[in-house]
Amino acid sequence: MSSRFYTSASTEAAQNFNVEEYRHWSPRSQTYTSADVLQQYLRAGWQLSETVTVESFTLGAGRRVSVYRFVLSHDEREMDLPVVCSPIVLRLIMEHNLNVVRLEQEFDSH
Repeated sequence: MSSRFYTSASTEAAQNFNVEEYRHWSPRSQTYTSADVLQQYLRAGWQLSETVTVESFTLGAGRRVSVYRFVLSHDEREMDLPVVCSPIVLRLIMEHNLNVVRLEQEFDSH
């Protein structure tokens, strides 16, 4: 997807929220985002795909982080949104009864 699409999608979401509530995300500058951004797209009318993928990464000191990749659609447009795992993400997956596909490959940051 083009960066122009993400800019227009992000701008569209910003128009639906006041400045204090809006969180910008761009794939050109951020590898992943938070559940707040996912929630704002859902409030703006974007729909979740039935399937979400998850990758786990091992960071320093043995810490593991999971990133869930959601596919969102709105008015014939589609966006891939990588979101770091949090209780909000897990609740959304359960509430929407999404299918989770775990990607087998693990990456070590060393």
